[in-house]
Amino acid sequence: MKQNLIQYVTLLAFSLCSPVCLALESNDKAVMARTLSSDPISTGTLLQTLLGLLVVLACIVLLAWLLKRSGRFQSSTNSDLQTLASITLGPHERAVLLQVGKQQILVGVTAHNVQTLHLLEEPIETQSPSVPASNFAAKLQQIMQQRSAS
Repeated sequence: MKQNLIQYVTLLAFSLCSPVCLALESNDKAVMARTLSSDPISTGTLLQTLLGLLVVLACIVLLAWLLKRSGRFQSSTNSDLQTLASITLGPHERAVLLQVGKQQILVGVTAHNVQTLHLLEEPIETQSPSVPASNFAAKLQQIMQQRSAS
């Protein structure tokens, strides 16, 4: 999972940087001669490198925030405890439906407290929140098909 995330971030960084590099590249011989005769470590070069680094780091932070926010990539090592559904009730409040063994529990979660709201006597049938793992190309193709249909 982490390796796929690293590959996606690398691909995103290259796709963001390549149009900029192509736009900066020039076939003018005078510019090329000036570039070759200039000092390889200049203020402009350092500024461009730092800007590129900041863009890549910002992309990594943004993707990490989005993954944390979505909650779809949380792994569970214990199969007896599962999160079936969750709904946001406020900025820091959520209602979460948990399955512990065969029993379902509705809990309220705040920034400072977790409280049992209801013990369900009869389990509720829910759709699994986790999508089966597939590659990026399949997900992209599915999204493109949905957009072309509408």
